[in-house]
Amino acid sequence: MGVLHAIPEFPGGARPKNKDWLNIIDREVAGSKGPPVLVGHSLGTRAALLFLDRYGQRVDAVILIAAFDNNAQENQKRQGGNYADFFEYALDIEKIKKLANRFIVVHSKDDNSIPYKQGEKIAKELGAELVTYEDAKHVSEGDIGAERAAQVFLDAIRMVL
Repeated sequence: MGVLHAIPEFPGGARPKNKDWLNIIDREVAGSKGPPVLVGHSLGTRAALLFLDRYGQRVDAVILIAAFDNNAQENQKRQGGNYADFFEYALDIEKIKKLANRFIVVHSKDDNSIPYKQGEKIAKELGAELVTYEDAKHVSEGDIGAERAAQVFLDAIRMVL
């Protein structure tokens, strides 16, 4: 069973750098008292997978909420190129699949930021369980309210705890 350790704040605002985020994830994983569970939302989904790809660190489970697929070339263009740093190359999915006991992808069909088909695609590639919502949009406070967004996150986390 994984251990929920921390919810770190990631720097960079509209122009984040993957190096900063990966250093924080590495610090948190290293400080966990048991096999960690990585939970990422939106760009955090890419950061979680990028961490596994670069560091090769084993974790208990990975939960990806409103997930990007592995099409690096297409996703580099998102947000006016401000996220390009996270999509420099396609990830080694076969390597990543071996680094967690379980993958769960949570995505809403009406996501107004990352198309549902991206969540479907990365779930299939990872052999992940796909949890589909019809009306949770991008699972963010601004879209569906803080209480509903928190409920979606908690429901996903309960699946692995």
